[in-house]
Amino acid sequence: MISWFQSLRKQKDALSKPLRKMLSRDDVDETTKVALEDLAPSIRHYLGLVAYLQLEVFEAASRAMAAAPNLAAKETLSTAAGLALAKHQAFIEEIRKRGLEPESVMRPFTPSIDEYIERIETGDWIEMVLNVYLVSGIFDAFFAELADGVKDSYAKEAKEVLAGDTGRDQVAELLSATIASDATVGDRLALWGRRLVGDSLLIARSALVLSDNPTDDNQKIEPVFSELIATHIRRMDALGLTA
Repeated sequence: MISWFQSLRKQKDALSKPLRKMLSRDDVDETTKVALEDLAPSIRHYLGLVAYLQLEVFEAASRAMAAAPNLAAKETLSTAAGLALAKHQAFIEEIRKRGLEPESVMRPFTPSIDEYIERIETGDWIEMVLNVYLVSGIFDAFFAELADGVKDSYAKEAKEVLAGDTGRDQVAELLSATIASDATVGDRLALWGRRLVGDSLLIARSALVLSDNPTDDNQKIEPVFSELIATHIRRMDALGLTA
């Protein structure tokens, strides 16, 4: 398979087509386990990036909640926002335990993540909800996997925090109900979801520490991101959308 990340920025147009054209389930070896020790960042880098991403998920869910058309939707999104904020606070607490200032630990990652948020920002409420559902899923899964390679005693706890409740099942039900009630929503969300996955994986990719051997790096990276894309496809399938 062609190195996905070397050509990702050049494939923005291709992402408007179904991801199955890029990667089918048959391409993913579910038994592949990749050692990430050579690619995982330092614990400070990891904590800063994950803490800031969880804060952004909280803010995204809060924006969707504020724009929600009814109380039931507001309640679902407020729960998702609260759970993301709790994860953010867990990572902030760990940063402070290490005698570090959270703002200084998160600050190096704010430019790239803020730029990412601008790219995926939307005024369409149901697209906001899909942002919450897909983006939190991609980042929680990736950084939980990456924790296996972080050489620090907190890595196991970090993985447990990310594997905790997210409220995504309820958000998925909200999406499914909206899609079922409006025949025009599905196609729009399918296209939006393909845009989201490309931009989100670029952020995940930026967390990895590379060597001076691109071929070796790509061999280690590809199985990890193949699994993430396959999981994304399953999430879209569950909503009746084409990834």
